[in-house]
Amino acid sequence: MSSQAAELRKAWRAVATAKLAEYRRQCWRLASLTAEGAITKADAVDCLWMIATAHALVRALGENHVEIIIAEAFMTAEMAA
Repeated sequence: MSSQAAELRKAWRAVATAKLAEYRRQCWRLASLTAEGAITKADAVDCLWMIATAHALVRALGENHVEIIIAEAFMTAEMAA
């Protein structure tokens, strides 16, 4: 692989990783707000699913993986409440 190709791939992966990291942060943020009663769980989960679909996370990771990310955040927030 050429140096140029390696650098382009590195940029591609960095953006993809940042997108997934931010998605996880937002899952945890909305789960916390749900645990506090600020928003409903159904609305939060629906919104998170739409975000994952719009940003191609469902296509890239698969439905099961996205569901696990969402569930992990909500289970932890519910246990902490």
